[in-house]
Amino acid sequence: MALENWLLARRTVKAIGLVLEHSRMTTVTVELLGKCIQDAINGRQEELGKNFHLLEQKEHEADLLRRRIIEELARGELPSEDRVNLMRLGRQLDWITDWAHEASRILVMFDLSKMPKQIQDVLQEMCSTTTEATVHVTDTVQKLMDGKTDESLKAADQVERLEEKVDGLHQKSRGILKDIETDGIHVGSIILLSQFLEAVEHTADRCEDACDQARVMAVMLSKRKE
Repeated sequence: MALENWLLARRTVKAIGLVLEHSRMTTVTVELLGKCIQDAINGRQEELGKNFHLLEQKEHEADLLRRRIIEELARGELPSEDRVNLMRLGRQLDWITDWAHEASRILVMFDLSKMPKQIQDVLQEMCSTTTEATVHVTDTVQKLMDGKTDESLKAADQVERLEEKVDGLHQKSRGILKDIETDGIHVGSIILLSQFLEAVEHTADRCEDACDQARVMAVMLSKRKE
């Protein structure tokens, strides 16, 4: 199927719209995680509960979107390779919201306000950087679907740089964790804090994975242009 037909096929266009909607939802979900972190740091338990509930709703909506993407692609006339690649991209995007959801589930289990300010600051930077990465994931997907493969690859490179920054912050947090005094802080809370940090880092990792899948598709489309 020619490139222009691949982009214009009716069900493909609908599926692409759903993939883009899905990618934008990852940003909303990670932004909500950032709000949850702020609420937790400031001891705003009621607001934390509300934003956690909103995040859970968005994660559920993302799951439904992924299913709709699969249904649309299954009914379409795309070559099997294209269909599989779009399904994989949808699944990688879903993993971003899944890990943001997992992070929030851990966060509500301990009191972040009692943790050292150093770790709070690192956490906020990790989440804001991950949020920025999700914005570039959407940009990567948007440019890919517009057939702008070179620009899509450049946007994916930016996601990779941001993921590396989150990795560095995660490593920094480990150094802080090992020096936390346990006086007044339950050991179980420190374990949950460690798991929370890992979940945020995994969220950033999934952004990179989604862009890796977009890279594969961009290369394929570039070859079809030749």
